[in-house]
Amino acid sequence: MAETVLSKPHRFILVSDLDWTMVDHNDHDNRALLAFNQLWEAKFAKDSLLVFSTGRSHALYSDLRKEVPLGNPDVLVCSVGTEIFFEAMGASPEANQQWKTELDQGWDRQAAIDAAGRLHDLEPQDPSEQRPHKLSYHLTAKGDDAQKVISQLGEALKAAGVRAKIIYSGGMDVDILPEGASKGDGLKFLLRQIKEAGNAPRDGVMVCGDSGNDVELFAVPGVRGCMVVNAHPELKQWCDAHASPDLFQATQRCAGGICEALHHFRLIPQD
Repeated sequence: MAETVLSKPHRFILVSDLDWTMVDHNDHDNRALLAFNQLWEAKFAKDSLLVFSTGRSHALYSDLRKEVPLGNPDVLVCSVGTEIFFEAMGASPEANQQWKTELDQGWDRQAAIDAAGRLHDLEPQDPSEQRPHKLSYHLTAKGDDAQKVISQLGEALKAAGVRAKIIYSGGMDVDILPEGASKGDGLKFLLRQIKEAGNAPRDGVMVCGDSGNDVELFAVPGVRGCMVVNAHPELKQWCDAHASPDLFQATQRCAGGICEALHHFRLIPQD
C-alpha cells in the first residue's frame, strides 16, 4: 500500500489529530464526526489523502476505532509522529522502516528513561504508550512549577547526552522523542516521500489540531492550518503569535471546525 499512497496523484491532503480534534468525546452521538465522514466520502475520498496524526499508540488508536465511527485513513501517524503506517488498517501493521532508521540517529532510549526517572513530578503513562521512539509521562506539577520541571528534564537529557525533544501538551502530558521526531517531522517525511514520487498535491495540505503536540504540524512550511475552537491555550497562543491568512481559527468544535475550515479555504470541489 505504501507504493499506492506514494504513486497515486492526490488533489489535496488533510492531516488531523484525533482526540478533541477529529473526535469530540463530548459529542456522544458523533454528529460532527459523521458529518465530516459524509463530506469526505462525497467530495474528497476519490482524489485526496486522509492522514490521521495522533499521540496515541497504534494499540490505543485501535481502541478508539471501537468507540467512535472513524473513517479509514490512507496514512496513520502514531505516537506523536514517531511511527508511520501506510497500511493502517492491516491486522498486523508494520511501521515504516525508513522513518524508524532516521529516528535512531542520536537516540538513547534507556538514557532518556533514566533522566526522566530522576524527576518525581513525572509519572509514566500506560506501558502501551512507551514506544521505541517515544516515552510518555503525566506531569503532576502545574503552572510555573510545571515549566520548571520541563526545564529540569531538558537539562537532564542534555547532561545524559541524549538528543531529544520534549513535547508538553494538554497541561499534563509530556512526551520525550528523538530530536528529529514530532508530528511535524512525520508529516515532512511523508510529504518528502510524496514529492519524490512526483505527486505533490495541487490543492495543498491542511493540518488540524487542538493542543501543544500539534504545534509542529502547523509549523510545517506551506500548509494551511485549522485550530478547532476547543483548543488548549498552548496552541492558541502559538496561532495568535503566527496569525496569517493560511491559519484559520474555527468557531466550531472538533470535526465541525474541520468542516468549517474546508469551506473557509474553499477546498470543497463543486460538482
